[in-house]
Amino acid sequence: MSARDEEAVLRRTDDTGPRTSRSAVRLRGHLEPWHVAVTYGAAGDEEWEDEEEGGGHAPAAGSKIGQLILWRLRDYTGDNRWEAADAESGDLEVIVSAVLGRSGRTGYSAAFEKAVTRPVGDLLILDRVSLDTAWRGLGLGPALAVEAIRRLSGGCCAVAVFPGMGEYPEDREQVTEAYRLQAKEKIAALWESIGFQPFHRGVWLLDTALRRPEELMQARCAQLRALGTAFQHPGSV
Repeated sequence: MSARDEEAVLRRTDDTGPRTSRSAVRLRGHLEPWHVAVTYGAAGDEEWEDEEEGGGHAPAAGSKIGQLILWRLRDYTGDNRWEAADAESGDLEVIVSAVLGRSGRTGYSAAFEKAVTRPVGDLLILDRVSLDTAWRGLGLGPALAVEAIRRLSGGCCAVAVFPGMGEYPEDREQVTEAYRLQAKEKIAALWESIGFQPFHRGVWLLDTALRRPEELMQARCAQLRALGTAFQHPGSV
């Protein structure tokens, strides 16, 4: 995936498919979902379609190879934001309960305000990153997360993530407590590589005001561009 295709990577969607207009977002007043499609190039792009015709193993231009799910928790709205998160998923409930005050209606908790440089504004939540099997193990997950965060975190004081297992092996007997712990540690290490730091109750935070996370994310962006160039033009990097 090259830099020229970044515009095709991030597409806001609702339950009925891709959308680009503001009205397509299911606004809940306090919890706003973003579904990000990860595509191989863009349909109609001649450069990517030429690759497909070249007899390689590249997928069709514009085909979906993964997705990211993020949520934007709005700053104080007067509504119970914890209830909104709890209604969506257990992971969101864990994150929101860790960063908010006890009532779910007030502002951020004292611990959050201490952990974040400027604890004023919305909170971006990185909920899920998934890639088709053929695209795993290349470092794309963190790199794509960086692209999503870079584009969607404007006005957010921090980004939160709860490292956990999104998928399980077919043989569930493999999933011992040790297996689960090892998986979570590997996932947490990936998020740490782009600037997330442990916060509370298993939740990790990325402080958008700090320079170090920005440097780490820029390095991942460069890696993503290099991977795209290498895939399109083997031997060029």
